Amino acid sequence: MATLRERITAPAHLESPVPTGGLTFRAATPDDVDGVHAVAVAAAAVDDPRSRPSTADVERTLSTDGLDVARDTLVGVDADGHVQAYAIVVDVPSRVTAARAVLEGAVHPGLRGQGIGRRLFAWQVGRARQRLAGLDVDLPASIDAGGPEGAAVLRLAARFGFEPVRTWIDMERVFDGGSGTDVPELPVGLHLRPATDADIEPLRTAKNDAFRDHWGSQPMVASDWRGFLTSSKSRLDLSRIVVDAAGVVVAFAIVEVDPATFDARGRSYGYVHWVGVVRAVRGKGLAPIVLDAACDAVRAEGLSAAVLHVDAENPSGAGRIYERLGFVPGEVHVTVAASL
Repeated sequence: MATLRERITAPAHLESPVPTGGLTFRAATPDDVDGVHAVAVAAAAVDDPRSRPSTADVERTLSTDGLDVARDTLVGVDADGHVQAYAIVVDVPSRVTAARAVLEGAVHPGLRGQGIGRRLFAWQVGRARQRLAGLDVDLPASIDAGGPEGAAVLRLAARFGFEPVRTWIDMERVFDGGSGTDVPELPVGLHLRPATDADIEPLRTAKNDAFRDHWGSQPMVASDWRGFLTSSKSRLDLSRIVVDAAGVVVAFAIVEVDPATFDARGRSYGYVHWVGVVRAVRGKGLAPIVLDAACDAVRAEGLSAAVLHVDAENPSGAGRIYERLGFVPGEVHVTVAASL
């Protein structure tokens, strides 16, 4: 197979979309975080009403390792200078088994139907091709996008030849005041405890191992991982890890809490962003142990539920584990991709 540089065709020059729907387009700047966030919230209210993007999400995306804000972003601003649309191309910085560019963006619902999203998406595809075509690696490559089942972005992506490649299920465990769930005993020689700042890098090592055989997952680079675990909504104190006798992290459940999202979901909750067990100790029941412990911490915090998303085709059968712990499946999210 040829390298990506040899086999991907990309535009030599990429112009911003022409003014459309009363908007002009320019690269984003750090000063646009609030405006981008406001558009993301407005779009989610229509496309994914039970979710609410946080400012931390926007800040984290714009600080992705290797992202060139001046070249990998666009915002559409109205005559008053207010952001009404945005587009971001994230070239996933780690490339071990695949190279991926992820498209993120939205148009304010009040301005849809005027071709703004179509023009932004076309620009994103062109920029993603530029990023991937600059790589001298012999790997599979794709441009990915995603959203809730039925969302406008999925219909738009389909017009550009993107096809569904994976589904993700929103699962929720509501705490009913009962005595909890029946989980295995922690094996001898292992210790369960809250995570701390000192665990951030060891957790990255564990996450990269645990997710090595998960679809679409590439190893997290240190700066991006630290950005996730030190963001304003990260709650290491509610997260739980299992360590072995040498203190090595072998299982984890990492929790985030963002009170600004509670109203959209209709209840207070902790979001379990990652649950994982390193491959060397799988089969010992550590996933339900560490996840149930994190749920207990979330409940003790006074929150009414725990939420997570699971790959519907997870090779470890995680969905069944979560259901046994009281998680109930709900909405479906879809990843679509164009292979290059």
